[in-house]
Amino acid sequence: MRFIALKTCDGTKKGKLAFYCRMLDVSRQGFYDYLETSKQPWKYQGIADAMKAIRAEDVCNDTYGRVRMRQALILRLPEGTVIPCENTIQKIMELSGFGHSPKHKPNGLTKAECS
Repeated sequence: MRFIALKTCDGTKKGKLAFYCRMLDVSRQGFYDYLETSKQPWKYQGIADAMKAIRAEDVCNDTYGRVRMRQALILRLPEGTVIPCENTIQKIMELSGFGHSPKHKPNGLTKAECS
C-alpha cells in the first residue's frame, strides 16, 4: 500500500492508481482505507511517551525490561488508564527504539560426564 501511495502521490494521480491496484491485486477501497488510517496517530503514543519519561527519571531505568516497565506504568499512570499486556509493552519498546533484550543464561539440565 505504501508503494502505491508513493507512486500516485497519495491517490491524486487517478490513472496510475488503477494500474498499480490492478498489478498489485489491491482494491481501490482498500487503498483509500489505508490512506485514512495512515493519517491517524499511533494508538500507543501516550504509553510510549510515559515509557520515555520513566526512562528519563533515573540512569538505571534504561535497563527496564517489559515486566518492570509494565509495573512502573501501573504505578505512575492514573487510575482508569488502560495498560496493555507485557508482550504489547515489549513491542512498543522495540518500535520506540528503546527495546531491552535480556541476557541469555545457559543453565542446562545436563552436564558433561567426567571420564
